[in-house]
Order: sequence, then C-alpha cells, then structure tokens
Amino acid sequence: MNEQAQGKKPCCRQNNVGMGFEVGVVGGREVIVGCLGLFVGLVACTGGSGHGNDALNDVVDRNETALDIVQDTANDHDTQEVWRSNFEPGVERRGRFLILRLKGTPFEMGIQHGTFMREEIREGSAFIDQSQLALLEPLAEAYGFLDDAKAQSYPAIIEECRGMAQVVSDVGWTFERCLALAYGDVILEWLQNGDLSSQSCSQFIVTRGATVSGTMLHGRNLDWDKIDFMLKYPTLIVRHPEGRIPYVVVGFPGNVAPYNGMNAAGISAATNEANSKDDIDRIGRSDVQLLNEVLATATSLADAKALIEGTDHMTATIMVVADGRSDSGAVFEMTATHLSQRDLSSDGVVFATNHFIGAETAPHGYVEKPDASTFSRFARLKELIAPDGAATLYGQFDPPTAVRVLRDHHNPLTGQDVPTDQFDGGGTIANNGCIYSIVFAPKQRVLWIAAGEVPVPMNPYVGFSLDELLGLENPALPSPPEIP
Repeated sequence: MNEQAQGKKPCCRQNNVGMGFEVGVVGGREVIVGCLGLFVGLVACTGGSGHGNDALNDVVDRNETALDIVQDTANDHDTQEVWRSNFEPGVERRGRFLILRLKGTPFEMGIQHGTFMREEIREGSAFIDQSQLALLEPLAEAYGFLDDAKAQSYPAIIEECRGMAQVVSDVGWTFERCLALAYGDVILEWLQNGDLSSQSCSQFIVTRGATVSGTMLHGRNLDWDKIDFMLKYPTLIVRHPEGRIPYVVVGFPGNVAPYNGMNAAGISAATNEANSKDDIDRIGRSDVQLLNEVLATATSLADAKALIEGTDHMTATIMVVADGRSDSGAVFEMTATHLSQRDLSSDGVVFATNHFIGAETAPHGYVEKPDASTFSRFARLKELIAPDGAATLYGQFDPPTAVRVLRDHHNPLTGQDVPTDQFDGGGTIANNGCIYSIVFAPKQRVLWIAAGEVPVPMNPYVGFSLDELLGLENPALPSPPEIP
C-alpha cells in the first residue's frame, strides 16, 4: 500500500493516520484533528456462509406470502406500481461474489442479514476490535455523534441495525457499532484532518447519441483502500423492503448504508465524497443513508430530486442519479445549506469526480492541491466522453466501451500513463484505490461488476440481472454476460 492510499474513508476521503487527537476550529466549527486513520463503514467480508436459526425461520415463514408488494411512489402519485419479487431470504455464492437476499420489514431484514452473514460479521467485529476503527465508537459517543445518529438516522437504517444486533451482538456487532458505521460519513466529516486532495471516485452517465444503441449507461469506480475483507468478499445485497421498491446494493456483509445501487424502477445511483471549507453542520441526514432512501422509494429522477431537495443535509457529498426509464440523469452536489444540480447535457453526457462545479456549491468546496486527482480525472472524463474531447469515445459507448473508460490509466495533466498494475496514485480513473468498478444499464436493470484482486478494474466485469436476482420470470439478462 502506498503512502497516499493509507487511511481513506469510503468514497473517497483521505484521512491522516494518527492515534492522538485534539480539538481545533475549522471554518468556524469545532473539529477533532489528528484523530485516527479510520476505514469508516468497513465491516469484514471474510469467508463462510451463515446458518439459519429459529428467529430467521419465523421471518421466512411470515414472508412466504408477501412476494407481491404494492409501492406508493415517493411523491404520492395518483397511480401505484406493483413491485414484485419471488425469492426467499438467503445467501448464495456465485463465483467470487456473495449474493445476500433480504425481504420484509427493516427489522426482519436485519435479522436475516445478521443470521446469514454471522461468520463474516464475527470476523469483521474482530477486525474492528484489533484496529484503529475500535476508536470510532468511543469518540462518537464522547462527542455526541451516537446520540445524533440515533436521533437523525432514517428509521429503516435504525431498524435494520436493531435486527442485526438481536442475532449477532454476541459476536461483537452491537446496535451502537452498526449505527456508528452507518453514520460514518457524517462522523468522519467532523473528525477529518489533513489535505483531502486524493479523493478518487469517478462517475459518468452516457445516453442517446453518445451510445451505439441510444441506451443509457452509468459507470462508477468506488475508491476506498486495499482492504482484504472487502476485496475478497464483494457482496450483492438484494433488498425488498416491505411497501417499498426492491433494489440491489454493491457492498459487503454488514453494509447497511449503501454507496452504490440500482432499483427495480430503473434508477441507479451512487455517491462520491467531497469536502467543504465552510458549510457543514450536525443537524440533518446522512447523505449515504439518503442514497438508501433514493433506491427504496424513487421511481424517477424527479422523485430523487424531490428527496434530495427536501432533505436537510449535513456534509459535502456528490450523488449521481441515472433514470433509465425517462432517459434522464443528473449530478447533485450538496453541502449543508447549498445544492447544485448538473443535468445531462444536450449531447447526453454528464460526469463527476470529487470537486464541485455547480454555481451554488463551487464557492463552498475545498481541494487544496491544484494538481489533485479529482481535477485530472475530471479532465480525462471530459477527453473521453464529451463529443469534442481530445480522445473522445462519443457515439461508441456500449458496455465494453464504458469499461474501457473505467480502466483508463492516463493522466492528462501530466501526460503520463500509470502502470495498469498500480493500485493507487497517479491521478487516473483506474489507478485510484478502486475496490469496486461498476457499469449500470438502468433501463434494462442489469449491471456489470469488477471486484476481487487489485487492480480491480483490470478484472473481468461479471454481469448480473436485477430481475433474475429478484426471482422474476423472463428476466432481461446482461449482454455480454461478462466483459473480459
């Protein structure tokens, strides 16, 4: 692991490593500086599958007759859509991937999650206890973040953590631990320290004239760190929450608040971390938890926009939302009190890295280094995706071409190509500490995922169908089934 890669938080914040801490003032607010190098949101993905127990069997029995769920859409539309699934909760191994299926109320899904992932969660808890991450809970409690999380987390998040704790608290996965990790984006925004110029997530949406078939594609590289648990055991978490839209999350065992996913209404969405020099607060919602609400309730870009605009934000985040059914998409840039929306261009493209572009949010963003990775990756996306880009692939996009972008290892600011086997550094799209690389086709509800050994984007992209994961008849299947 290189020095630049150490201590990053999920998507895509670098934090300096240090065991001591002190209180300082940044932008008029108190923060804890020099605190710790946390991998917030991490729970283990080490091997084995869980085994059922009586509590889980009761949940399965109650859900056997609840396969068809009627969903009232997020904005109280006059019509209703029926969201179906036909699966029993359980865990499956498919190649290098675990597939965890959950159904019912959030509390019931928490029981299922904890039961089926018991051994992975046991090892994850042991890892936390042996790492600097063990400091997260006492610091969060000492500075009131656990109280904040209990008061301000979405009910679905709280209840899934409660359900998990009921069956796995004896192996170290307590309610407080689960909730602190699910609230980690907020906690680390306040415990952050050091220059954040190495944030490294990338996303793009292409559609219409940008693509071969006119069909939307949404590409996404998730940056984190070289964490063996997550690299070895990537997990697709398929949720059908009672009364809500079924969806799939690309994550890991214990992942309650998602960083990327796609729902049965043809919405794909993911977050990139950002930083604000002067506009965060502690009243409102976690934006990573908000992504879970988008996936569980939004049937359109308009629904997602209403959710985002109607939410009291706390931290700096970028969320990219693609709507396959309406062929629309946007980048939402958020701070505590400012919001910018960058829609698909008339050419059918939009992209984002980790700095703000929008008029409302750009004055409140903060990236210290002029040669930061976020700028080089943004410039490279423009070269590859914009119709007038220096190396444009406009008009050629299909799933393999989207993968070609996610694997790109050229830095346009330095003119250098970074070796493809380098995990992190160099300011390129691919060499960014990537742990999951994903192409969504939200209209067809299919996706391709690269995971496993580093460098992750150089691995095959394995195709999955959301309809097939939900157990529906005649599912649309990914074509090609795998991108080598």
